[in-house]
Amino acid sequence: MAKNGAFEKIYASSFYFNERGVAKWPAQAINYTNKTQFLFRIEKGILDVNDPGVNEYFPPENIRVPFRNMVYIGDSDTDIPCMKLVNTYGGHSIGVYNPETQDKSKVFRMVRDNRIRYFAPADYTEGSELDLLLRAIIQKTAAYEVLENKHVHDVVETREAATEAEEKPALDAPPEMFCRGQNVV
Repeated sequence: MAKNGAFEKIYASSFYFNERGVAKWPAQAINYTNKTQFLFRIEKGILDVNDPGVNEYFPPENIRVPFRNMVYIGDSDTDIPCMKLVNTYGGHSIGVYNPETQDKSKVFRMVRDNRIRYFAPADYTEGSELDLLLRAIIQKTAAYEVLENKHVHDVVETREAATEAEEKPALDAPPEMFCRGQNVV
């Protein structure tokens, strides 16, 4: 169960209920094809499901949550498109398997097919293999983001300096450079 206020948005299947609390119709259905759309919504910060801005281009410095900072945990074939997407763009895809049966055939296939980077038993308790893996990913991501933020800052500063240099004529420029819009003979 999610803690109140711990998440800005949760995407899940939901239902319309009547006055007696009986589910009458699906309000939102999440399936394997639209799961990937929700990843792009998270990436761009376009969280309203009715906002078509999710299809707009965003420059890298305006991306809210880059795929490299995403962790996707999946347990079935319907998760494969998302796991592959996150994995392809440098994120962390984790396949989980039933800890009681220890059947790892699905996760072995997903590793071979480059769908996931890691696998662990579906044990979400503190101190479990999955918990320790998630903590390691968070530490790695935090360290990487320090470097990435420095890189983005340096690129932006370089662009700004280039723009300023283009706007200022050089001191040894020929006189016609100072007469913009006028014909000088």
